[in-house]
Amino acid sequence: MKYIIPYLSSFLLTAVLTPVVIRVAAACNCLDVPGGRRLHQTTTPRWGGVAFFAGVLPFLFMENGNGALTSYIVASFLLVGMGIKDDLSSLSWKVKLAGMTVATSIVIFGGHITIHTIGFYGSLGNVNLELLSIPLTYIAIIGITNAINLLDGLNGLAGGVSLLGFLFMGIAALLAGNFMLVVICIAFVGALCAFLLFNFPGAKVFMGDTGSLFLGFSLAVTAVLLTQDSASSVDAMFPALVLLIPIFDTLRVLIVRLMNGKNPFKADNLHLHYLILSKSISPAHVTLLFWSLTALFGCVALTLTGRTSEIYLYVALSASLLLSIVAVRLTQQRHAGTAVSTPSTQMPFGLESGFTAHDLGHSVQAINGQITAIKWMVVLGVVLLAAS
Repeated sequence: MKYIIPYLSSFLLTAVLTPVVIRVAAACNCLDVPGGRRLHQTTTPRWGGVAFFAGVLPFLFMENGNGALTSYIVASFLLVGMGIKDDLSSLSWKVKLAGMTVATSIVIFGGHITIHTIGFYGSLGNVNLELLSIPLTYIAIIGITNAINLLDGLNGLAGGVSLLGFLFMGIAALLAGNFMLVVICIAFVGALCAFLLFNFPGAKVFMGDTGSLFLGFSLAVTAVLLTQDSASSVDAMFPALVLLIPIFDTLRVLIVRLMNGKNPFKADNLHLHYLILSKSISPAHVTLLFWSLTALFGCVALTLTGRTSEIYLYVALSASLLLSIVAVRLTQQRHAGTAVSTPSTQMPFGLESGFTAHDLGHSVQAINGQITAIKWMVVLGVVLLAAS
């Protein structure tokens, strides 16, 4: 019963603040205008992340009795401030990467929030990172932060996946007796439920980078706090399986871009949700599909509680391989469908264009890059499984 209070309080606070944020964003001309890769049809205010940040902030302060969360709160203010600026006038990827790096440094060196182990693997025993601890913590926190940021392409997508991530990590924290994290996770669930009322299926406001950076960073820090405590019974691979969809999609897209010689931080339409949209499936249904997959992976992760990390690894690699095959197939079908377009054809994602030899080359490169990515994933999986 005591966990109903943080849920209801964060829900009500976010629900009350969101209309205010909408009006302020409109007055400040912080608006997302349709066009290009954007799928929405009407000009929509940003800064929605400010509302749910304010919705959970009281509980972050309440649970910070011994100062354990001080560095995380400070870093969150930094990322939210950077997000507010980016939503108003776009910042370069270099500036955002620098901001994420500073925020991660604050929690690593200010709060001693680091990844010490990646789990227990059969005859290998408990795999401790030692000198690799800090570098891997940077990669993990910045990676998940960026993954949620990149996932924010459809109404309700990043918000719903993050909500489910906090829900399942909250359940795991409850089972492990980590009541501080339970309260924080439940507060996030309540705030995001309220936000989604304004964001899905039709969006009156977008979370913007303000929200996606804060959510990704919070999920990453929560995952570390949940699994790296010496007294915790939650496996280190648990959050990786719960958040498999954004982690997989980000890694796949980065690998494909690098394989094709492109800037890995330059936006494109290679993300899995864009590929599914090319099958004429509505954005709302794509969002619901991603929610369902996240819920499935979360339930599987809970079912595996008490098992060794290699079981989590088997499931994560198998699911990633299956998703990779689906992504390659969707890319091939999109290429085949686009190749027969005429100059007057409405292209996927609202882009008016004829299909040229240059476009054909990029499509083939994307397919080849994804196939190469699958090969590397298989090799990596074999190596890891053989080692364990």
